[in-house]
Amino acid sequence: MAAVLTRTALRCGQLDQQIYRHPLRDVILFRSRLEAARNCAAVDGFLVDTWHLAAVLEGLRPRIRGQDVFERGTEIDAARVAFTQYQWLARPTGLQKKAITQARAVSKPLTQSLGPFLGSALAFRQWIEAGESRAPFRGALMEVWREDGVLRTPLPLTGAAAFRSGTSWDVRTWVPCWLQALEDEADAIRIMTRTLEASWRAARLQAGGQRRTSRARAAIDVIAAHPVISATTLATRLSMSIKAACQLLERFLKKGLIVEVTHRSARRLFALQDMAPLRETVQPRAQVVPGRKRGRPPASAAEDDMNVADTESVQDFSPLERWTPDYSELEVAMAAIDRLMEKTYL
Repeated sequence: MAAVLTRTALRCGQLDQQIYRHPLRDVILFRSRLEAARNCAAVDGFLVDTWHLAAVLEGLRPRIRGQDVFERGTEIDAARVAFTQYQWLARPTGLQKKAITQARAVSKPLTQSLGPFLGSALAFRQWIEAGESRAPFRGALMEVWREDGVLRTPLPLTGAAAFRSGTSWDVRTWVPCWLQALEDEADAIRIMTRTLEASWRAARLQAGGQRRTSRARAAIDVIAAHPVISATTLATRLSMSIKAACQLLERFLKKGLIVEVTHRSARRLFALQDMAPLRETVQPRAQVVPGRKRGRPPASAAEDDMNVADTESVQDFSPLERWTPDYSELEVAMAAIDRLMEKTYL
């Protein structure tokens, strides 16, 4: 218990120190919340792809995979559950905030007497044994640790792996397992942070402008600080015209520094190359028929499409002959039963 508690505290403290004033802080939190929501949904039996959830959160149309209606419906249900888990961690609703406040009230006495991590573990067990759901306490953990001064960044550390099937619920076994899950999640976020840093620095080096007044590197910084960004947002952040922002984005696209994730010509959204899987998840826009204008086709065009069939393929819809049932076999069978009954009674 003491060893895993020490390691968990050190890992979380190092991660908080690394992210607190990091220029990619918002993106790191976005990606880590995605992964946390996916893990929490997976523990409950709902498997969802991280990029599918990212597309839903950004208001994009993801591809619905599956061979039949059942599989596609299962994927939609999993995305809904993961979206709800993300709400608890990032943007709770009014009712969710009330539940989080109740969870904080339950955890406060234990965290004050036993410390932030060990007290949170025991309070989590007490909350679940009282018949409450896990999501409110997960949302309360970030606020509890920030109030206690342990973490300055709202890191979505939930310890979801400790709730997998087969894990012992005994307090001496479960508490170290939950602390170990927190340590593993902190390590995963730190590795993801290093990957994002490497991609960001490489993009800044390759995007260097030819002039001293170029805003290319500043544009890369703004793009990296957002999960996805539009030309309008980029122009606003850099105080430049939308046309100049579009030119920068097109130049970055040609160099392969960023990726366009929306598959459309207007209201396009861009991101660094690390978000390239999101493009494959987003459903492309339906192809426009050449020569066809916007809006519904005229009635004359619809009539022409309906009249393309030749007269030989026209079916005959004349009324069918009335069906008359034949009861002869039934009458023979009933007569045989009557004779059998007479023999039996005689």
